[in-house]
Amino acid sequence: MPFTTHSFHNHLFAFDEGGLGMHENLMPCVIVGKQHPVIVSNDTQQIEAEIVCITPGLAHRVAVRRGGADIIYLDGVDLAQSKAPFCPLSSDWCALPAAFEQHDHHSVSEFRALLDASSGPRDQSVMQIVSRLYDDPFTRLSQMDLAQALNLERSQALRHFKATTGQTFRKFKIWAGIVAATRMAMGGTQIGHAGVEAGFSDAAHLTRTASSVFGTTPTKGLSGLIGMQTLIGTGSCGAHRACPEYR
Repeated sequence: MPFTTHSFHNHLFAFDEGGLGMHENLMPCVIVGKQHPVIVSNDTQQIEAEIVCITPGLAHRVAVRRGGADIIYLDGVDLAQSKAPFCPLSSDWCALPAAFEQHDHHSVSEFRALLDASSGPRDQSVMQIVSRLYDDPFTRLSQMDLAQALNLERSQALRHFKATTGQTFRKFKIWAGIVAATRMAMGGTQIGHAGVEAGFSDAAHLTRTASSVFGTTPTKGLSGLIGMQTLIGTGSCGAHRACPEYR
């Protein structure tokens, strides 16, 4: 029986022209302005560039100009400690959205490698938990469930999960849920039902979470999102598949 390798996901969210309020990314993020540079700022610094890389956990706002922007989240990428909180990337990164469009997993993996400071394969016992969160975010996995699955004491399991994924167990669950709910909403599911299916208490809970994760306003909700796509690496021997695409 072939060994199944569990992999991180990559997500592309296409946003229309407008502003994204102060928020903190849960995953490393690359923003590509489609026609004009984007402006990324917080209360102490500002950068204007065609392509910007943003460190997770940094409060910031984004101004997206005419033509919109593709916002790409690279789950599990370990950004080098020396990298600035947000910094411009070379024009080579303009090819990243096209790689999503073409389901070119090899190119996406190469882009990830340019930013990823980690070395060696990830612990597959943790990655199996990650896959469960991706596949069914409604599953109520507790910290004790994590500890039992990893055969570690609870605090050790939480530290090991963060060391492997770059994010806390709690926040990774939130991320998996908001991505799943957004995908369902883009596919036509009512926003409240999509939120409940993804583990949120109601539509208001989903909207508040989207505001804190994406910077969308409570009144605008996810209406500024005009498309999303997820590329998934699964299976043995590097086999891949793609989630449904909504444009």
